[in-house]
Amino acid sequence: MKLRRQIFLAFAIALFVCASASTTFASVLQTNSSYAQRKVSSGKFPIHSACMMPPEGHLAKIILKSMGFRDVQEIPQESKTWSDDIEAMVESHLKARGINVTSATNPLSSGASADAIKEVIAQVQLKLKAVSALMYKKPGAIAKSAYTLGDQVGMLPCSENSDILVFVQGGGQVFPIGGPDDAAELFVTMADVKTGEILDLIELYPGGNFPSSAEVYFGPDLDVELASKNVGSIPRKTRKSGQ
Repeated sequence: MKLRRQIFLAFAIALFVCASASTTFASVLQTNSSYAQRKVSSGKFPIHSACMMPPEGHLAKIILKSMGFRDVQEIPQESKTWSDDIEAMVESHLKARGINVTSATNPLSSGASADAIKEVIAQVQLKLKAVSALMYKKPGAIAKSAYTLGDQVGMLPCSENSDILVFVQGGGQVFPIGGPDDAAELFVTMADVKTGEILDLIELYPGGNFPSSAEVYFGPDLDVELASKNVGSIPRKTRKSGQ
């Protein structure tokens, strides 16, 4: 599990993925999981509005060569398209649960300039990357309020009208036709938009041709995770035993 999260971090900070990590990526995938603070799962922290941070999706193409060697190539345009797709998918599922969604880049009535907002977003994203180094290793500590982005998140214009800040981060590898199955992981992180406290982390691990449709390969599983908590105005659903 530790190796799996290290691989994701390489994608999330837009670094080139080494061939050895790509070789092991598909073999260490785990089942979907979610880690929420008790005040979220108990309903003591109602979530009815969300501020969406710019998505971060990174794809790498794996080129198989002779003698078991592989080349790893960044594919920026495909990554941008996939980032937009996973953002739209998460946003649509939050709205389906009655949550009002605003973009973090929206100045609203604050009068803040686009450059000023962009600078705050960059600072908050850097803080998440720093926190993630430990959070992905020990996600269970989220339930104990162990992680925070700091109150700097309150500088975002959307903080006035939102309950949570939502980060959508994904990493994946794609193979040529006839090669191993493509593999990816998607992390949806929710933080208190006033204090920066991490409230929830959802981890999704699809297989198959995941770049073709975020809705098909991530949507149903995201619904399961959201429905298991008090997120939005739709009544909470109880998971079946063993899920």
